[in-house]
Amino acid sequence: MLRLALRNLLRRPLRLALTICGVALGTAVWMTLAGLGDGYRAGLRTELDRAGVQLMLVPLGCPYDAAARVLKGRTLETSLPASALDAVRSDPAVAVAAPMLIAAVPRPEENRTDLWVGLDEASRHLKPWWHMTAGRDWFSATNGAILGSEAALIELRAPGDALHSPELRQTFRVEGVLERSGTSDDSLFFIPLRTAQRLFAQDDRLTAIAIRLKDPAELRAVVQRLQQIPGAQVVTMTEMMGTFLRLLGTVRTLLMALAIVACAVGILGVLNTLLAAVVERTPELCLLRAVGASRTQMVFLVASESLLLAVAGTAAGVGIAGVGGHAIESLVKPFLPLAPTGTLLQLGPDRMTQCALAAVLGALVAAAYPAWCAARLPPALAAKTE
Repeated sequence: MLRLALRNLLRRPLRLALTICGVALGTAVWMTLAGLGDGYRAGLRTELDRAGVQLMLVPLGCPYDAAARVLKGRTLETSLPASALDAVRSDPAVAVAAPMLIAAVPRPEENRTDLWVGLDEASRHLKPWWHMTAGRDWFSATNGAILGSEAALIELRAPGDALHSPELRQTFRVEGVLERSGTSDDSLFFIPLRTAQRLFAQDDRLTAIAIRLKDPAELRAVVQRLQQIPGAQVVTMTEMMGTFLRLLGTVRTLLMALAIVACAVGILGVLNTLLAAVVERTPELCLLRAVGASRTQMVFLVASESLLLAVAGTAAGVGIAGVGGHAIESLVKPFLPLAPTGTLLQLGPDRMTQCALAAVLGALVAAAYPAWCAARLPPALAAKTE
């Protein structure tokens, strides 16, 4: 029966190819968007967990935008007074309070912007990935600098080298180079906090304060106390992740609507192909009924053709998703809040199996009406047609 179904499909190779392309595109779009959603959720959770931060004190404004910018090593338009750090560190429930000052240094002649981050030693307790490929793991002088792995490659610098910044009119000594961590730290330039405040004319000002508690159970009480600090607001990483995941859910709903439309077009293509095949082969199908083929066998014949189309389309769709998925990711990723570094697309066996089952189910739905039409053909029509 499968051999007969395959031979029937091959009678119209152009129609067969177009139908398979429709199924393949629908499958590829669905698989890619679902894979991006899975990768974004997993990557965001991993980055927030690795940050070792439970709270973040940021200037007044949109707290989630401010926290996202800080975690990605970006600047803010406003800043915190240094007195906020004293208030945070005086709270008995705070284990670590790490201040930071982030500043952007445009380099138009090289068409890029460097991000410099001023830190004090408390930051090392919040950076579990802070490991060196070479050099020291902290500053020994006020002009010391530690480079992220990508920053070191761009600048072609190693520990002990001089690093001159004409924009800052300052020469630094590279003290260490970080191992690649897959976080935003890879592209940053780290210097002592006091040095950063002096160079960027931000004396006694901070971009944000990252906080870890002694006991996470005290989170709510600590937030209420820290909210009283003038000019500052608190955002928790749990709230932040929930907000971004809700935003992602809205975006995914819109994107999945497009995927459903693409899948519907593929299903309609299968329906059209099978229905046209039944009409074209009416004499042949009636002859099969006349020589003893049952209605169940007729249904099975049409369903077999539909399943063959689904299998071929799914296989092609997986290939398209694997080849073109990263291109789609590069278009979508800039619009995702706090997009994790690295590849987001996840096309694991579970996702492929899910898409394959969905394609088979869609093909069976598309085959229902053509199979019903084929099963109702009267055997006597074979003699009339002859």
